[in-house]
Amino acid sequence: MSAINKFNANIELQHIYLEVYSERYCHLRTFLESYYCYQHGLVTKQGKPDWIQIFDAGKRTVAASQIKERKLLVREMVMPLSVITGHFKALVRDDEATIESIQAIIDNCLEYIIMTREEYNVVAQAGLKETMPASYYQPSHKDYRCITARFDAAGITLLML
Repeated sequence: MSAINKFNANIELQHIYLEVYSERYCHLRTFLESYYCYQHGLVTKQGKPDWIQIFDAGKRTVAASQIKERKLLVREMVMPLSVITGHFKALVRDDEATIESIQAIIDNCLEYIIMTREEYNVVAQAGLKETMPASYYQPSHKDYRCITARFDAAGITLLML
């Protein structure tokens, strides 16, 4: 990562910290996406975050790996924003919201998946658009804290690289 991207990612992380600490979660998606773009060097020639490059950098489903036309694909956070926000809320509740603890959650949970529109509809119809399956929260289950659990539950196969 270039020095300027590292600097900009740090600024976005500080924005995220301020929003979480203030319990203002409505703008998190924008800050998280910018942070992700800077962390992965997905920037325009002017050095601005470029979310369109996520289509090239994100993990793909097996079905999406066969499609080149971006209009037929959807980019989706691997873990729904509502679940990531829930992790942040737990930090605030437990008085553990620090830049380091927030960054740890982001680095563990924030990835993007590129899928077909049909697969996106399957996730939505399974009720997993904004939630994780119950097994994600069950310590005795193999899906416990597995960030891809909602895709596994929906029968969507991720391309293994």
